[in-house]
Amino acid sequence: MRQMKTSYSLKKRAYFFLFLSCLIPLTLIGYISYFSMYSLLNNNIDGGIRSNIKQMQISLNHVFDNLENAALQLAMYNGRVSDDIETFIETDDFLTKYEKKKAVIESISLINAAKPDIGLIFFYHANTNQVMFENQSVESDFRFDKLPILATGINATYYGPHVTVRSIHDSSVFSVARKVNLIQGADLYVYMETGIKLFEDLLKSQQYKLTVSCILLNDQGKVMYSQNEEEFPVGSGIDVGLLDATKKSNEINDDYYVFTEKGDRGWYILAAVDQDSYNYDLRKWIAKFALFSLLSIVVSLFLGLSIWKIVYKRLKTINKEIHLLAQSKFNSEMKMTGIQEFDGLLLQFHIMKDTLSELFKELEEKERKKRVVEVEKLMHQINPHFLHNTLNTVQWLARMNGQDEIDRLVALFTRVLHYNLGKEGGVVSLADEVAVLQDYVDLQRIRYAYHFDVQIKVDPGLENVQVPRFIMQPIVENAIYHGLKDESGYIQIDVYAEGSFLIITVRDNGAGLTEQDISRLLGEQASEHKKVGMGIGLSYVKHMIEVYYDGRASMEIIGEKGEGTTFKLRFPILRAVHKEGAQ
Repeated sequence: MRQMKTSYSLKKRAYFFLFLSCLIPLTLIGYISYFSMYSLLNNNIDGGIRSNIKQMQISLNHVFDNLENAALQLAMYNGRVSDDIETFIETDDFLTKYEKKKAVIESISLINAAKPDIGLIFFYHANTNQVMFENQSVESDFRFDKLPILATGINATYYGPHVTVRSIHDSSVFSVARKVNLIQGADLYVYMETGIKLFEDLLKSQQYKLTVSCILLNDQGKVMYSQNEEEFPVGSGIDVGLLDATKKSNEINDDYYVFTEKGDRGWYILAAVDQDSYNYDLRKWIAKFALFSLLSIVVSLFLGLSIWKIVYKRLKTINKEIHLLAQSKFNSEMKMTGIQEFDGLLLQFHIMKDTLSELFKELEEKERKKRVVEVEKLMHQINPHFLHNTLNTVQWLARMNGQDEIDRLVALFTRVLHYNLGKEGGVVSLADEVAVLQDYVDLQRIRYAYHFDVQIKVDPGLENVQVPRFIMQPIVENAIYHGLKDESGYIQIDVYAEGSFLIITVRDNGAGLTEQDISRLLGEQASEHKKVGMGIGLSYVKHMIEVYYDGRASMEIIGEKGEGTTFKLRFPILRAVHKEGAQ
């Protein structure tokens, strides 16, 4: 068999060529613009980072200059402070010690006031590990060998960043320790550290427009501080030979660009930029260009859609009509498209819908008539003439033998049976239905050994309203057989008008019905109803109102175990007698 050639719709072809005509020039323009933007953005980013890291290096140098100058003032040989300290150490006089200590503390306070960036200041006696003249409380186990060395100078050592040695704080600081020259040669040092928040202010990564991690190295290349512990952990080493202050480098870490500045005392400060963050502006430009390109393509496709719309919209109209037909909506309005070929097709389609609608109506009418026949068949299952003649014979025999109770029982039963099997019409007056219902209740009272009360209330003016024959008795029968169990049984029947509808309610105080009981009684397989009473149950009532009122009637059953049951019928008021089976 010859293989069929793949076919493509006109819509797909139009979209394809319009897409190409837009994509090709956009690709060429984007290729040239990319390299221009790459150079421009990178130069701007590099300049900004270098400027910031240079400013940080200058600021950090200034911090150590302040610390060193202040420490030098306190540690100068033959200075007032060093003399006071030397006297304090040598004398045993308590008053002299007090005065010298006070003088040293005042000197420390003056320096602290002149340089507010400096926080903690104290003297440390290395021989005895004793902290002296501190302006704030110091940790009890302080020792220099616990502090990380950033750089060393003449008679001075620079530490940090590290946690402050103040006993009640945990902020990061820089510090300096300088040897105090005393005549007696005691191993004494003055210690100073920056203010609590100064270090955080210097190393804020937010000063950049992108994510930058600051790393501080000592003069040996050891990482002393890192804002990116995962890639540059504190304590690790970096080869200072790879650092180049003239350009960025990714030799230290393949995923980061590193910018370098060297401090005056030999330490290094690095700015490490994640390459993804570094290229953010470039990616942002690419995203904008892609959005512009996408918009251009969308406009081209929209033009193609406009060309196709004149045909495609009409096809959608026909498709909608097919869906309405599938949903059995035969009465939808026919909307013309304005194109002769499509309008002719729609006209033929609506003719077909009308034909199908008529066929469905015929089927529904046949089904309705079939249900009426089934009801009539049910009503005439028993030969009424034979039953009536037999019951009359029983009644006369009872009278002849003086059996008045049997005579009354047969009389009541004959009237009820004659009414229920009557053939003079499918609907009767409400007065006739109520009268026969009263006979039925009297008949049941004779049959049962216990007494139950039945109250029937009909609003005036409703006596001639037409109702389907035998519509109330099955409900009362259900209340007697399935509800009432003792002498306290009570049934209340109310008939009243509600607008153009007739309402019949039957309430009992019996055992009540569950949802399962209600479903069983209304089902076609309610076998218990065929064993008691007249042999026709609630399903008959439901079937009758469906036939005679064509869906405008309803039957509601409300029941709860132990709380009784309420039946409510609601159907249109009919005041003219109809032929059997008619509305």
